Amino acid sequence: MSKTALESHVRRWDRHQGQPFVTANSTPASKSHGLSIAHWLLFALLAATPILAIANGAFAQNMVAFVAAMTVAMAARGPEAELASAAQLLKQFLPVFLLPVVWMALQIFPVPAVSLANPIWSATSIALNQPSLPGRISVDPSATLQSLFRYLVDVSLVVSTVIITKDRHRAETILFVLCAVTTFMSVEVLLGRLGLFAGMISETGAATSPFPAAAALAMLANGALVVRALEQHLHQQDIHNLASPRLWVGVLSGLFGIAVAFAAMATLERGTLLAVTGCGLAVLVFIAAVRRLGFRSWPSAILFSIVAAMTGVMAVSHSQAGGLGLLGFVNLTPEAVAPARHLLADASMLGNGIGTFGLTSITYQEFGAGALATPPSTAVLIAIESGRLAIVVLASFAALIFLVSFRGAVRRGRDFFFAAAAAAGVLVVLSESFLDSSLSSPTIRIIVAVMVGLGLAQSVGRTGVRQPLGER
Repeated sequence: MSKTALESHVRRWDRHQGQPFVTANSTPASKSHGLSIAHWLLFALLAATPILAIANGAFAQNMVAFVAAMTVAMAARGPEAELASAAQLLKQFLPVFLLPVVWMALQIFPVPAVSLANPIWSATSIALNQPSLPGRISVDPSATLQSLFRYLVDVSLVVSTVIITKDRHRAETILFVLCAVTTFMSVEVLLGRLGLFAGMISETGAATSPFPAAAALAMLANGALVVRALEQHLHQQDIHNLASPRLWVGVLSGLFGIAVAFAAMATLERGTLLAVTGCGLAVLVFIAAVRRLGFRSWPSAILFSIVAAMTGVMAVSHSQAGGLGLLGFVNLTPEAVAPARHLLADASMLGNGIGTFGLTSITYQEFGAGALATPPSTAVLIAIESGRLAIVVLASFAALIFLVSFRGAVRRGRDFFFAAAAAAGVLVVLSESFLDSSLSSPTIRIIVAVMVGLGLAQSVGRTGVRQPLGER
């Protein structure tokens, strides 16, 4: 039978079996249906993030965990081709995903050597007169176990997003939702300054508030939306026709989102974060420029890494000049950072256990303090709970994700803006982790996980072959 005749009978009815005749390249409807359900679950979870930012409690975290579990379960029922492509892409990040799991497990279980355990266990053993009391790295194993559970939720969101957004149409939908929800959270900041809504949205400028980070990510997502509109216009036959409604709708909507996010950040008086976000937007412009100039991916990544490293060295030198170390990047009052400063000085090299900051900070608070102390920044929180070396390890992981996304954006076709936005987002989030502790918010972790998963999924095409610029 010829190839044409075979294709014409792909969906014919098999008289002997009574089932549709399915070729090796066809996709069962049930598997596509499962992936469609996962797509809508992810859509709904993102759409609920502005509400979760306000109701940031135990109920919100449990709901996020449930929806994330359902999403990854439905995504795992997708077509074999989509799953195989996602597995091949995520395989290189397996050590990145597993190392925090191994470290948290080591913090939870008893350690064989007394010198590795936190000193609080030996003191407790003496106080309770129980010499056989097992020592652990974590001062609160249950809190570390809960942190492990939340981390697995975040990883499942990244994995499910990679599977779902391998299709470019679903990827565009998720990008639109990211732009909408982050822009709406910026609108919430502006509404919070009005008397009518002042009581609904509180503490938008706190160190753990998700709203400054949401404004920064809104600028990047809307910047990618502007790049998308321009890129699609440049691939049309009549590129000199500037009266295209599709072009102006994309550009103006993206610029509107950037303007709203800029106004929110200006309202929150986050000048340093605004400068960092400007560097993220510069990444988008840099990637678009090197693509047009025809530079290769790795030389472009090396060039940008050198510039970024020089900037980082100058920032670290400025922080160390004040003698504050990690606290030198934080713009908070001395009273607000006092518990974290004492904890940072007394923390062991292995940390006090992930998720234990709230418990250990009580010891260093002044008598009669009403509210619990909050970590001034994510970097300080990591150094206290996981040890100072963990900052270097996690920064290396972030650099790996940045380089993969950056390389994919330079090598990708006309859909490069997905990976470019992920690279810019990783850079901004990594820098912001030294400025505040917004990553402790489930809302921001959802947005970052989806943005990273979206960029990784679209960092390579379906064929994985780079096309010439003229054919993209």
